[in-house]
Amino acid sequence: MLEKANDQDLEGLSAYTIRNLDSKIATGSDISQYKLMNVKEAPIDNRQEHLDLLCFPTLFPTEQYGEHHPRQSYPAQTLSFSEYIKSRLLNKDSRFRRNHSYCLHYYRLKINMALKTGIYNLLKTSRGNVGQTVAEILEKINVLDEEFEGNLSSMLVPIWGTNQYWFRVKGEVKAMIAEYGSPTLFLTLSCAKYDSADIAQYLRKDFFNIVILQRGVLGKVEEYYVKKEYQMRGVPHYHILLWIENAPVVGIDCPEEVCSFIQDRITCHIPDNQYEIVFASMM
Repeated sequence: MLEKANDQDLEGLSAYTIRNLDSKIATGSDISQYKLMNVKEAPIDNRQEHLDLLCFPTLFPTEQYGEHHPRQSYPAQTLSFSEYIKSRLLNKDSRFRRNHSYCLHYYRLKINMALKTGIYNLLKTSRGNVGQTVAEILEKINVLDEEFEGNLSSMLVPIWGTNQYWFRVKGEVKAMIAEYGSPTLFLTLSCAKYDSADIAQYLRKDFFNIVILQRGVLGKVEEYYVKKEYQMRGVPHYHILLWIENAPVVGIDCPEEVCSFIQDRITCHIPDNQYEIVFASMM
């Protein structure tokens, strides 16, 4: 715990302090040398244009080339917020994506922009709250007005991880099931080791597009739905619903046809003669 010192507290301090006799630092009284300095700094306005240059000097040592730096492109076009962040995080220079504070800073900006968009859309489509006082709006919240609560919930739909976002995702999956029927297969892709050189090529989208969709190792895929998540160790993890063309349906087609379809595409064992090769190449 730090307290303000006085001359009595520092009495005799010079007898136990080692001083450099050749030092050019100006010396004064004991109290002036050892008391805590009250540093007054003007807080940074988080609404100013070049906030990233001020907050991350190690990433922008020249104080240039931030988000709002004037750029020329051919043909001339404005670089959007999402395009700028994507270019930073996927750049060959990994300094930006390795800086957690930088990533969280722009994640916060993304959430704020999504909320502003939701508020704008709500005000544009709903005029029922115009002219109401704060007390009247709070009363709607206290009595759980369904229409008012629904309007507030719609603002959170674009934000990943919220209940409203997953409600929309669930609606998309239900719509696909209503249109194409029950999915044929539930596929999970997960990497055993993130830094394995053997599977580095499969971390790109080419694996799913070439192996699953084009080569059709599970059959011709008509439709699919993908959910991406990250495990504790930071490895990408994918849950995929697949609709296979001309796949037998349980309860409609005969059981023998369903069993034959499953056995042709799914195995629960590793061949003995290729065990070492398959096991070493598993993802």
